Amino acid sequence: MPKKALKQRARKEQGNVCALTGDGLNKDDSMIDTHRPKHKKEGGSYTRKNTKVVEPVAHQKHHNAHRARKPELEEMKSIIDNRQHIMGLKNKINNQILAFKRGTDNLMEPTLLFLDDTLKPVLEELKQHDKALTEAVKSYDHPIIKSALGVKGVGPVTVAYCLVYLDIEGYFDYDPKSGKRHPRAGEEKCPHASSVWAYAGLDKPSHDRYQKGVAGGGNKKLRTALYSFAESQMKQNGPYRLVYDRVKERLSISEKLVLSRTVDKRWVECMWKDAKPSHRHGAALRAVMKHFLADWWFVYRVFEGLPVSPLYPEAILGGNHRTIMPKERGWVYPEVAMAA
Repeated sequence: MPKKALKQRARKEQGNVCALTGDGLNKDDSMIDTHRPKHKKEGGSYTRKNTKVVEPVAHQKHHNAHRARKPELEEMKSIIDNRQHIMGLKNKINNQILAFKRGTDNLMEPTLLFLDDTLKPVLEELKQHDKALTEAVKSYDHPIIKSALGVKGVGPVTVAYCLVYLDIEGYFDYDPKSGKRHPRAGEEKCPHASSVWAYAGLDKPSHDRYQKGVAGGGNKKLRTALYSFAESQMKQNGPYRLVYDRVKERLSISEKLVLSRTVDKRWVECMWKDAKPSHRHGAALRAVMKHFLADWWFVYRVFEGLPVSPLYPEAILGGNHRTIMPKERGWVYPEVAMAA
């Protein structure tokens, strides 16, 4: 039976109430979820007996996937979400105008004027969202704000994404089954900087990030924001620009093998020095992202009084292989000794 029909049948059999909470369901089918009491990993499939309809947030909480944020961070996330929608609209209009100027699209004069007129209020709206996000970040009470914004090239947008998506202090819902807090991406699950890399999807190359039928891949929104930050560091000669230059120079002569994509979209194995320049450029930007995340992780945990330890290469290979270098890059925080 099609999933839509299963959903409608389940709604009717449940008396239009959520199978998890008993509350009334939204009349719109798109506003409710289907739920399998016997999970997929247990061999459960969508059948009449194994299909229930539930309220989306209750569904997330049932699977320990609901992120419980402090009210200030929840408001900040709302601003981020709204800003992203406005940014997407701005990019769409700009792309349409650019296509006309390049001659790839043939727009009639009234359409072009309409797009120009539409873009003006969109840009103004984006300014208002940027202003609101800046105010939300600066009003949030945590010493990481002043420390991060004191680093050259680190702006409120980057800080906002890190605050909203990185739960380094461990603020989560309670697991209804065990009564314990669920360790999703905070103190219990981020004992090392590499744990934060994994959460962002920077612990592996892009071609290994997503696998068909396998959940995961990292937080794409956070990764996108960090990519913009890395590009800004490169252009503004920020303190993380040195990371970019060193990695790009090293890869340009490296004979280490890597999978690289050809112009006809085939994956081939070659030496880094023979890979496309854009591949080495991307790898250098990702290194900047990882170094910044490691510094953020370290400084945040210092402010929270949580233990900090060096990355594995630093611990084994010594000071010449340092990644966590916040003080040298302009971060201000209390002195603390790293654990062994």
